[in-house]
Amino acid sequence: MQAREKRIFGMLAGCALGDAMGMPSEGMDAKTIRTTFGTIRRFLPSCEKDVLGRSFKAGQVTDDTINTLLVCDAVIAGQGSFDPFVYLSLLQTWICENRGQSQYMIGPSTKQALQAIADGIPLEEAGRNGTTNGAAMKAAPLGIISDYKRLDQLIDHVSLLCLPTHHTPVAIAGASIVAALSSYALQGGCDLEDMWGLAERVCSHRKAYDLAAELDDIREYMVRHEKAEILRYLEKKGTGIETIQTIPAVLALLELSGLDPYECAVLAAGLGGDTDTIGAISCSICGAIHLDIDETFVSVLEQVNGIDFSAYARNLSKYGSS
Repeated sequence: MQAREKRIFGMLAGCALGDAMGMPSEGMDAKTIRTTFGTIRRFLPSCEKDVLGRSFKAGQVTDDTINTLLVCDAVIAGQGSFDPFVYLSLLQTWICENRGQSQYMIGPSTKQALQAIADGIPLEEAGRNGTTNGAAMKAAPLGIISDYKRLDQLIDHVSLLCLPTHHTPVAIAGASIVAALSSYALQGGCDLEDMWGLAERVCSHRKAYDLAAELDDIREYMVRHEKAEILRYLEKKGTGIETIQTIPAVLALLELSGLDPYECAVLAAGLGGDTDTIGAISCSICGAIHLDIDETFVSVLEQVNGIDFSAYARNLSKYGSS
C-alpha cells in the first residue's frame, strides 16, 4: 500500500475498532461498565444488560461503522464527490436489506428525519432538528475528499452530509471538526495542539460558540488534572448522544490516549454513555495517524462484519488531497 492508502485503511479500521470495543458498554455509566466487564480490552459480545436488547457478536460493529462505510460508498459512487441523495439511497437500501439489525442501528435524529422524508418533507427541511452525533460519527471519510486548510470547502461538503438528517449548526460544526481532523491526520498531521486549534477554528467559522465553550472547558480542566480525574469529569459533564457532549470527549480521548488507537478504544469503552460512537470517531482519527492496529483485531472485524478495509482504502485513495 502507498502511504495515503495505509492511512485510509487505518482510519476505517480504527473506526470499526472503537465501535466494536465500545458496543457492549454502550449506554451504560462507567460504574456499571466496571462491575459488568471490568476494563474492556478486547472484543466482547453484548450481554444481558445491553441497553438496546441486542444479541451482537464479539467484534460486531454498530451504525457508526455502517454509516461511515455508506459515506465511503457514496464517495466512491460519485468518483470523489459526495451527493446526499446517493448516501440516503444507500442508507434506505441497507435498512431494507437488514431489517433485523436496523432497529438497533438507526439513531433518533436519523429515524425522525427518514420518517419526515417518507411523509413528503423536502430533504432540505428533514434534518432541521438533528443535534445528535449521527452526523459526526460518519464524517471522517469526508476528510479524504476535503482539505482542512480550506475550511469553506470542507464545511460545504459536511453540510451536504448533514442535510438529510442533522442540518443544525451544532451538528454541522461537530461533523466538520471530525472531517477536518481526519483530513489533517490523513495528510500526516499528528500534533495535538494543532488538533485542538483546528477544532476551535471550525467552531469560530461556524459560530458554534456553545461547542467552543465546551471544548475550552475540558481543555482547561485537562491542564490541571490527571487522567482518572479527567475521565470522571467527562462522565459528569455527559458523554451521551448529543454532538455538544461527543466532540469534547473525542478531543479529550485523543490526548489521553496519546493518539494510540487501541488505548483510545479502551478508554472510550470504559467512559460511559455513547461509548461506541465516541470510540469510533476518536479511533478513526488515531488509526489514520498510527498505522499499527493489531492485525488480529482487523481480521476479526473483517470476518465478523464482512468488511474489506483494503478494498475501501484502495478505491478511496484515488480521491482527494495527497
